[in-house]
Amino acid sequence: MIDFQLFRLMVYPSKQINMFEEEKSPSEILKDTIFTLPSAELRKGIIWHIGNISSIKDDGLYFRVGRTSKSTIAVYQDGNFADEEFETAPYTHVILDIPLEICAIARNTKLSPKTAGIANQFIRLLNGSAHARHVHANFEIGEVNDPEDFITHLRGAFAISRFWITFSRPNAFDVNEDFYKPMEKLLKESDGKKGKTELAGSNLKPDSLEDLARTAASTGNDAAAWLIPEKEHAKVKKSLKGNPIIVSQDNIADDEQRETLLQRIRNLYQKIRRTKSI
Repeated sequence: MIDFQLFRLMVYPSKQINMFEEEKSPSEILKDTIFTLPSAELRKGIIWHIGNISSIKDDGLYFRVGRTSKSTIAVYQDGNFADEEFETAPYTHVILDIPLEICAIARNTKLSPKTAGIANQFIRLLNGSAHARHVHANFEIGEVNDPEDFITHLRGAFAISRFWITFSRPNAFDVNEDFYKPMEKLLKESDGKKGKTELAGSNLKPDSLEDLARTAASTGNDAAAWLIPEKEHAKVKKSLKGNPIIVSQDNIADDEQRETLLQRIRNLYQKIRRTKSI
């Protein structure tokens, strides 16, 4: 069984457009950068790579991310002990929905104790690639957390006194227009990268907060609240973070299995956003 964790990619194209080149969407820039098969020495003697790229129908990609390094092993041969050098190349699987900019990265503790560690190296690969430098694009990645448990606490609370969310520069589509978009616009105009907004009151309404929590989850951001679960109980803090979405599948050796996994990922993501499935 292979366990995949969901992540949201954010692509930020340059403000300066080369008049001699065709303007491309963030999703196209992401795809083009991956297809250049970037490699980089992210730590001395350890080189990370992207490889084994293949297309999945309906705008999907399968590829592998891994690292190569030199190691030695003690051997005994023909009456002698010796150290023999060899190259190790552990890797993991990645499934990407190009238009949604959602990827699922398979767990592999040989690469990192946590899948988020692999995601961070993957994004460093993209940002350090020659293509990213050429088009002056920047990439970010965030964990997609399951908002359902957090939303259940919001709905069932006796009172909610504080609620806050984090947000990134404009990139996400289909987010809360009335609240989230103005904050993203302000962050962009301020040339910032991350922002945080907090609401306070004696009893905030959970309905509006649920929409914001789903937006935060779908864009790889965070949300949290101080609430009173029941009358005469002490306040407790509940957070969106810490509930990563994991998708398990027996195998992804062939195209059909990869298509199945891609569709499962899409359905889960659309459920978070509470929109119709693709």
